[in-house]
Amino acid sequence: MDGITRYSPKQAWESAVSYLALEMARGSFDTRVSTTCLVEYKDGTFVIGAPNAENRDWLESRLTSTVERFLVGVMAREVSVRFVVVESKPGDDEEDEASDSSLAWDVAPTNLPGAMDNDPVVTDLDVQAASLRNSVIEPWRVVRLPVYTLRWLPYVGAQTIFLVLALWQEHYLASFGKEKKGNNRVAIRAERICQWAGISRAQFFRLLQSDHALKWFVRKIETAHEVDKKSGKVKKSSNKYELLENPLTPGDAEDLKAYLTSHGIKENPEPALLAAVNISPDEILQFPVRQPPLDFPKMTPTHLTVTKVVQDLIGHRLHGDCLNLAEQLSERITAQGEFILVSWYFLKNWLPILGPDAAMFILVLRNLCYFNDETGELRDEVWIDGGYAAIAARLGINNARLVSQWLGAFFERKKTKEDLSARTRAEFHRRKVLQEQIGLFVQRVDHRINANGNFSWKFKIQRADPLVPLQRVVMQAAIDLVIAAENRDVLNELFNWQGQLANDCFETVNTGSLVDLRLSCLTVNCSATLRELMDGCFATFDGDFKDCFETLLKILKYFKDSQNDKIPANSQDSAAKNNPVVAAVDAQGNWSLEKLLARADVKNRSTLLSSETNALPFVSWIIYGVSQPSIQNPYSLAIASLKNNPRVSAGGASERLAALPPSKLLQLIVEAQQLFPPSEPNWRMLFASLPKERIQLLADILDLQPGQEC
Repeated sequence: MDGITRYSPKQAWESAVSYLALEMARGSFDTRVSTTCLVEYKDGTFVIGAPNAENRDWLESRLTSTVERFLVGVMAREVSVRFVVVESKPGDDEEDEASDSSLAWDVAPTNLPGAMDNDPVVTDLDVQAASLRNSVIEPWRVVRLPVYTLRWLPYVGAQTIFLVLALWQEHYLASFGKEKKGNNRVAIRAERICQWAGISRAQFFRLLQSDHALKWFVRKIETAHEVDKKSGKVKKSSNKYELLENPLTPGDAEDLKAYLTSHGIKENPEPALLAAVNISPDEILQFPVRQPPLDFPKMTPTHLTVTKVVQDLIGHRLHGDCLNLAEQLSERITAQGEFILVSWYFLKNWLPILGPDAAMFILVLRNLCYFNDETGELRDEVWIDGGYAAIAARLGINNARLVSQWLGAFFERKKTKEDLSARTRAEFHRRKVLQEQIGLFVQRVDHRINANGNFSWKFKIQRADPLVPLQRVVMQAAIDLVIAAENRDVLNELFNWQGQLANDCFETVNTGSLVDLRLSCLTVNCSATLRELMDGCFATFDGDFKDCFETLLKILKYFKDSQNDKIPANSQDSAAKNNPVVAAVDAQGNWSLEKLLARADVKNRSTLLSSETNALPFVSWIIYGVSQPSIQNPYSLAIASLKNNPRVSAGGASERLAALPPSKLLQLIVEAQQLFPPSEPNWRMLFASLPKERIQLLADILDLQPGQEC
């Protein structure tokens, strides 16, 4: 036996149906796949029944290769699939009914409320996203990354950690989250692992080479040969690997050995283990990271665990109290209950854009944030002592300048040469784009220098994932489409079109020379009005058209599911018609401090008008005060701050927003009051997580008035 978990044909087909339910559009799955059944399995062929000839032909033409590939992975052998028409599902006889009821006992015992004797409980669940953004990001789809894994970063780097995360995630999905009997091996495909890790197939196989750091987490099992049942030829079995759970870093293993040895574990094991269990891990290990030794690349990968370290020190197999104490110590040392939740969206969309190092930097900072449910305190600002060098060391990056390139210049620098080579200009442009993308997640808001001249940086972290740039374009196009469809009375037709699309449209919509023709085929049954609107919507897309189209359908589904609520299109129309303006500006369109201070008392107004040279510091303090929910009166805060420190602004993102033209700030306020937060990074850092009441407060203080002229 090769250790692969074996499925019965019935279990294999049920697994294939579960897989298709995740991958296909809901309407296509319900119509085409949910009505199928396994008729028989013989000589490696699955015979699948469909209710009619139309369904059979559709399944045969669209899903044969997909299902065969999946079943080959599940069955660990060559199989084929044939679709036939059956009038009713087999299994109505007594034997199959008994089998079905026994399965129902596993998933839904009859003592559950509402469960009938020997009848399975069937629950049909769908998710209604809380916002338009969430309909695309789907924040409920997450992967867990053990916090202890971050201690491996200085040793193996971020790329290896993301690949290990991908292997664990794909193992979970391939086993369908079910408890296995015996070995936990499952068949998984390299392409799916690459999708989670943000790498190419070639990169994946390079990382599996014997000299790579991945060997600390993955062990290859020698493969045998087997006979191909179709050709009769001998072929090599598929590669087999073992995932190693909770390995200790070599440095942590050395620190643990030193602590236990100093407490006499060889002479009295139980007292030494008890002492280790009852103290904080930072008294045993080095924090925040333990840097690897210089000879680490030459070390032979070894699966080190707390239990193995203890067993080696004692000199024999653990049992009784020693075993229990060693397991408790393992839980404390490796923080087994602590995880970072990483969204599928972040892994599939942002990881390939940001690269593994910058993406891991964001996850490390997010891990330092928290929400206190007793006090309501939200910490999304953290200090990192040691400057860029400390960040680079924590991430396993040799060159600290790379970290500084992610964040742009914090201090004013000398002008660069105007005569730059094309290669240098391209590199500067790449860095600028990357800085803007990272800026959607992380902003430096403060710094300090200690007595030794070393920097510490304060970062503000966006804990929710923003949309990638291309999908923001798609979202705006979808909003415009819904608004236009409502205005021209074809909104219901648009929703009906979206609901009737078959899953094969995702195979049809691909980038290429025939993309326009293929898209026009999708709207062949639409009215002329809707076809015109759809053509205009499609024309705004670029890049990966398949992803664009899938995002568009997700957004339209959100609008369709939410149509009982007031569609925000009306508020957009009214905003455009009422032409909101900022009244507190001068004739040139700049902030007018005199108008902003119109509601202040005479004394404070006179003091500030005499001390301030322009309105920007006052506006910056207003923005800062509104961004802090604990501040009840931002207007009073601004006056008090400038009276104590004339001409000194609030700094950071507040100052940068205040420096924007009033018309631009007005545009950000209007966008935030409607469908989704603006993409402007400084705005997102301050206001993305705030309720709209605070945005309205900012509009009121800055005298945002609809229908007036400046």
